Amino acid sequence: MKLPNAKGKLAVITGGSSGLGYAIAKELASKGFDLLLVARNEAQLKEASSKLIADSGVKVHTTSVDVSKEEDVLSLKETVRSLAPCADIIVNSAGIVSGGFLVDTPLAEWDRLYNVNVRGLVSVLKSLLPDMIEQGGSDGQERHIVNIASAAAYTATGGMSAYGSTKAGVLALSESLAHEVAPSHVGVTTVCPEFVKTPIGSKVMLFGRMDNARSKRIIEKMFDRSTITTDELAVKVLKAITSGKLVVPAGKQATIAYHFKRVMPVRFFKMIDKALRF
Repeated sequence: MKLPNAKGKLAVITGGSSGLGYAIAKELASKGFDLLLVARNEAQLKEASSKLIADSGVKVHTTSVDVSKEEDVLSLKETVRSLAPCADIIVNSAGIVSGGFLVDTPLAEWDRLYNVNVRGLVSVLKSLLPDMIEQGGSDGQERHIVNIASAAAYTATGGMSAYGSTKAGVLALSESLAHEVAPSHVGVTTVCPEFVKTPIGSKVMLFGRMDNARSKRIIEKMFDRSTITTDELAVKVLKAITSGKLVVPAGKQATIAYHFKRVMPVRFFKMIDKALRF
């Protein structure tokens, strides 16, 4: 998707009021996109909107939506229609994380993770994608979807079975979706970052045997050792949109892991098992 003529085009960003979502919104605004920020916290949305308008001068709209609630997501379609024929870019950045061995993690936590990380993302796409496809069929313009997954989608570690499986699901559904929407001039990119320093880092819930000081220190170190910032990652996302890249490992650790596992899966498994034993 070419970005030079972004003036008047609309980008919809879930989780857009903070962290990676906000960084991507800021980068899209610098290219001239109008924005619709989607998040739950109205106060954070208002603050993010004010900053983006002051810094970029683009139109910034906000809507308080919980992507895990179907009734909330249904209202998103009408909000977008009131602003433009369709979304020109959709960034699914809303997500949550937790840790725990499979037998220690309550089914309710599996449901919570899936409802936001997978079902919420799917709900947003089912709500907004039909208009995007229809518009592409009539005007032939390129549009794009960015789904934020995680290096956990392909770097399976003990204690991350629930979270990792949601992100692996995002990667798989994104690749399938890319085939489905290509005839409608819609591209799909899945971004798989290593742990990045964002507000989500302080909200990691731990269950069972992982709910201890040692595990918390290991997770804190993983965030501290991140080799990529949210702003750097946002630049990478826009480059991926422009080039139409399908999968983007983000950060040195995530990139090495992505290629290492593909070439030497058994050795990679043993290395991860030794380095990240909770």
